[in-house]
Formats: sequence, structure tokens, C-alpha cells
Amino acid sequence: MGSSVPLSTDRTRVLKHPHDRSSRPWSFFITFYVILTLAAAGLSFILGRVINISTRLEHQLETYTETTIWGDLSESDIAAAAAQLLSLTASLPIFLGVNSENLTL
Repeated sequence: MGSSVPLSTDRTRVLKHPHDRSSRPWSFFITFYVILTLAAAGLSFILGRVINISTRLEHQLETYTETTIWGDLSESDIAAAAAQLLSLTASLPIFLGVNSENLTL
């Protein structure tokens, strides 16, 4: 019966959706992008000249010692980890394709 696209008598394009065409020209978006990029580069350049960041490297010359605290691993946690380690060492050679006799953890 009827066409879903409206027909125009003059040679202008009739749009299906109102958001197909913006009221702003494309040159506005390009100009805005270039200005924004130059402002970001200029700001980082100026801040790099104004703010002085100095670093220094210090080595730790003291001996590092660990201490246990409340909430550390319990005996049952260690036993569960040991059981998982045994299953891992049994299945790891299959994934790596090596002999289990040569594998040490």
C-alpha cells in the first residue's frame, strides 16, 4: 500500500530518525577535538616545568625478619595445603610432559 519511507518533492534528503543528522557541522567536532588535545598537551607540558618531582633510591641494609601474628595459618590449613601440593606434584608432569622422577618442587 504505502511506503514506510516518506517521499520528498524537492531534492532534499528526508531522514527516517531525528538523530540521523546533528545540527552542528562536523568541523565543529574536529575543531573541538584539536583544541582539547592541544590544551591537554599544553597543561602537561606546563605542569612538567612548574612541579619538580625528585626521586631517590635507598637500599634496605637491615636484615628482614618475619614474625607470626594472631590469625596465622593453623595446623589444619598447613595439612590441607600439603595434600593439595601432593596432588599438584602428581598431576604437574602430565601438564608439563616431563618425567616425575626429574621433577622437584
